[in-house]
Amino acid sequence: MVVFRWSFRGILVGLVWLAGMWAIWTWMAIDVRRRGRREKPRPAHCAVILGAYTNGYRPSATLRNRLRAGLHLYRLGYVSYFIVSGGRGEDETVSESRSMKRFLMMNGVPPHAILEDRHSTDTWENLGNSLRVMQEHGLKSAVIVTSDYHLPRALAVAKVLGMDASGYAAWSNMRDLRVARREVLARVLYVLRGKAVWVRKGRIT
Repeated sequence: MVVFRWSFRGILVGLVWLAGMWAIWTWMAIDVRRRGRREKPRPAHCAVILGAYTNGYRPSATLRNRLRAGLHLYRLGYVSYFIVSGGRGEDETVSESRSMKRFLMMNGVPPHAILEDRHSTDTWENLGNSLRVMQEHGLKSAVIVTSDYHLPRALAVAKVLGMDASGYAAWSNMRDLRVARREVLARVLYVLRGKAVWVRKGRIT
């Protein structure tokens, strides 16, 4: 009976610990979305829009939100050029950059104002390749456009790469919270691998 009671207590403590860790993880995911939304764009030479899943030439809801955010900056005169960055995933029939370019053109952006990176497979490659495109075309500064939960990591990567960049967030919804949770882990891994700095409120911590 004593053994059973202690086993029950151990299970109960374990469940409480797991619930606490889940709550902390969820809070961090919500916080990273909030921090992304607080970023303010500065006028720049180009907007770098980071890719997300596309079904052929039909961008996913996540990617459409990013593209619309970029168009908003363009129409307000914050940027004159776009760099659309994203390769073709195993479950995609065209590259994300081609889908993005088509969407922008259909919304009034002239083709010469859209530069492509068709080979990136992750955030590090997105920004590294985009920086090379900027250098090739004499573009000195950028606004990074991506989902709110992704923007803090993207800006932290840009800092490591030496990119002159501000950020502008495409707002996500609560259905994307599981993606935001993954983003918390991705940020930690990037910092451990030296691909990002830990930046909070403009400071390296």
